[in-house]
Amino acid sequence: MAQNQAAIAVPGSVKEALAIIAQTPAVIRGLLSGLSEQTLQGSSTDQWGARQVLEHLIDVEGIAFRQRIGRIVQEDRPFIRSIDPPARLHEGGYARRTTEDLLAELAAMRTEGIFWLRSLGPADFQREGEHDTAGSISAGQLIHYWAVHDLVHLRQMLKVLQDGLVPHVGNMTVFLEEA
Repeated sequence: MAQNQAAIAVPGSVKEALAIIAQTPAVIRGLLSGLSEQTLQGSSTDQWGARQVLEHLIDVEGIAFRQRIGRIVQEDRPFIRSIDPPARLHEGGYARRTTEDLLAELAAMRTEGIFWLRSLGPADFQREGEHDTAGSISAGQLIHYWAVHDLVHLRQMLKVLQDGLVPHVGNMTVFLEEA
């Protein structure tokens, strides 16, 4: 691993992925601040509400991203197992915590994680591991996936919040394309 952050040449697409990863906690905080716990829980029992998405992002921060990238960078072609996100949420005890605590934890974890990711050298991004479902994956690909994962879940949060508001717009639904 490279130690001199100023001398590291990070590929442009990795820089953009890191920017998304770094900004996600602030986007989520801005989106969820001021909303009731009932709204954050969502109205569907078969779909995560915004709160569960937040819990999931915290849960996978370490095991699905930091640990996997760390293993790929430090070990020779490590074998990486899939996880069961819904089961992990239940086991993690996140429901007992306040939304504010979860938002603060995600922000702190991301700050630390981004600092670490920016310390990696160009060769680190090329190192590979073997995922039990996806096959061969590089650290760089996993960083890009992390950014995409954040965006997928941001879209999910937006959709569940939108779905909760649509019933209250009355006749204005004629102007909604995806209601």
